Amino acid sequence: MKIRKILCPYCNVLMGYKGTKRIQLGRSGVILENMDNWLSGALTASIYECPSCGKLEFFRYKKSKKGDENGTDGNIRGI
Repeated sequence: MKIRKILCPYCNVLMGYKGTKRIQLGRSGVILENMDNWLSGALTASIYECPSCGKLEFFRYKKSKKGDENGTDGNIRGI
């Protein structure tokens, strides 16, 4: 995986890489509390944070294929 160099769109400061995490999808219900979470799965994302304002950027993590150097094509914003 290639770590990106991203500038915060608000502060114009280099954002720091916080790691790649699995973010749980779904919500908790009253009756079957965690059943929806188990069925929804998770999204693996690389997370970057601005040290100045705290803005977070999420990029969908894709395992790189043979010949693909970065393997992190799509991005997700506003999570």
